[in-house]
Amino acid sequence: MKRKLNVSAALATTAAVALLAGAAHAQMSGAPQVCSTTVISPAHQDCVMPTAAAPGGGSFPGSFLVPGTNTSLAVHGYVQVDIQHYMGPHQYEFSEAAPLEGPGITNATSQAYALNGGTSMFVNATRPNIESRTPTAYGELKTYIEFDFNQTGTATLAGNNDLLRLRQAYGTLGPWLIGQTYSLFADAQAYADTANGNQDVGMMVTANVRRPMVRYTWLAGNGLSIAGSAEMPTFPGQVAATVGTNTAVAPTSVTYSGTGVYYNWPRFIVAPELDRPWGHVKLAVGAGMTDVRENNVTAGGTTLTPNRQVGDWAATLSGHLNTWGKDALRGGITYNYGAADLNSWISQGSWVENTSTGTVKIQKAISFYANYEHFFNGQWRANASGGWMSVSGNPYSVACTSGTACPQASLVKKILSTEVNVIYSPVPQTDFIFEWMHGYRQMQSSANGTVNAVETQFKFYF
Repeated sequence: MKRKLNVSAALATTAAVALLAGAAHAQMSGAPQVCSTTVISPAHQDCVMPTAAAPGGGSFPGSFLVPGTNTSLAVHGYVQVDIQHYMGPHQYEFSEAAPLEGPGITNATSQAYALNGGTSMFVNATRPNIESRTPTAYGELKTYIEFDFNQTGTATLAGNNDLLRLRQAYGTLGPWLIGQTYSLFADAQAYADTANGNQDVGMMVTANVRRPMVRYTWLAGNGLSIAGSAEMPTFPGQVAATVGTNTAVAPTSVTYSGTGVYYNWPRFIVAPELDRPWGHVKLAVGAGMTDVRENNVTAGGTTLTPNRQVGDWAATLSGHLNTWGKDALRGGITYNYGAADLNSWISQGSWVENTSTGTVKIQKAISFYANYEHFFNGQWRANASGGWMSVSGNPYSVACTSGTACPQASLVKKILSTEVNVIYSPVPQTDFIFEWMHGYRQMQSSANGTVNAVETQFKFYF
């Protein structure tokens, strides 16, 4: 029995997803096991829901009835232990932060290449969750709260510096979901089963995937559902700008002193999805508007440059195909026009401005990812995954030289990630993963870097 890395609980958030789960379970080969927790992803097709709760139990697997109420409550999650070893240069990050060398990289920046090797061990990805279900006159009321320990504390906390962090908190009633969970733009069933927490390039993962929202899902029948959501943009400062000389340093979210970057409107997303015995396919389109407004003047009375609105959008097509047995092929392709919060890897933001010339370039990206998962038997499985992205939108035309800071050296041009792993589950509710990871990034200046690492991950589900 296996669990997903990032997405398990979100798949049970609406009636539409319940329908997907049922369709997936119907395609299992052999004798499936009963789901013991709600952490299991129906995309893995490895369990079925029991027809009745255990004596004294609640209305869903692993739950209990709260005394004196009709509310069923469950506490689940997993303990995760990661051991990583980097081979060669690294910054304890993956593809998006691979150390760089080449044009536009200063001597100080290139010192990261002196960091060769390095081993780390951590447990801060441990993830408990609390789920409840209560029958009402309008259908079942569900709530879900999930935490991890990825909020790093200060040195004053000594060895216990991984603080509790809220990941998800939402409620569902009928077709409505209100609260914080995975963006509708993301496709949970297309995620790769890897140890790498950043997942593949092209996927909507890491910090920007979970956000406050209001979502409605309509079941059209025959496996088709159509959902729409209004979501909080994740990064209200994701407009990048640089000073206009060739010796500028990296662009940041807000360079202008006294400038406000904000959203007057939420991010709107619509996503039809078809789930059939052969797999599923999902199309998601998101759009929004970023406002950049001056609210101050410089000391000499000169007004600041930005005073504009920037419209952005993105579209993604993703899905999975059941091949044979429990094996599956997953993947997707995305086009992004300045919507930095709908892509985990456009680190420089929605647009970049050359403040010397006033030239503004929208950051446009095309990306794809793919994963194949093969089951050898009930205890052993393996994955091969990869992702690639190309970004355009460089407002600079000057040449960069090595040893001198250059703004193009801070603008991503291409990113690649690959992972190969073997997963051993000696008993239900355990996953022991051994994974090799390779990452590459190239900047607009042609500076580039690679990173290679191996990771051993232990998951104990409860």
